[in-house]
Amino acid sequence: MGIKNGIIMTGHFAGDPRLTYSEKTGTPRFYARVGVDHWRREEDGTFTKTERTFHDLVARYKAAEVAMELFKNGDDFVATGRFRKFPDPATGAEREEFQADTVAPNPVTTRISIDRGPRSGAARETPGVNRSQAFDHPEQSTGRTREPAALGL
Repeated sequence: MGIKNGIIMTGHFAGDPRLTYSEKTGTPRFYARVGVDHWRREEDGTFTKTERTFHDLVARYKAAEVAMELFKNGDDFVATGRFRKFPDPATGAEREEFQADTVAPNPVTTRISIDRGPRSGAARETPGVNRSQAFDHPEQSTGRTREPAALGL
């Protein structure tokens, strides 16, 4: 399996996000209008803000539900994904959206803390699997002394 290539987008939510569900499959879909600032590097090493563009950002499945819990208008984010063009069902005109695989708070501009406690959910609670000892070291006898490693020729 190769490494998945994609685009990284950083920006801010320019409106209130919405969560909808597909009528056919029930799949959750997160939608938000986002703003992205663009910068130009000058010869002296400084940066000049040039423009702000606006885009439609969407995420599906579990990423959609998590994004809806996390974000509101004005929040800064980092997203990975790709741009997708499609015909607008209402007008037939070509539109473009950023399909996000992941969306997270931007750690450069947002104070965040990481909860390293175990998550709940079906993936963590598989019957018959004891994950608590997955990385425990095997017991070693304490009566044995170890000699220091030496490099010899």
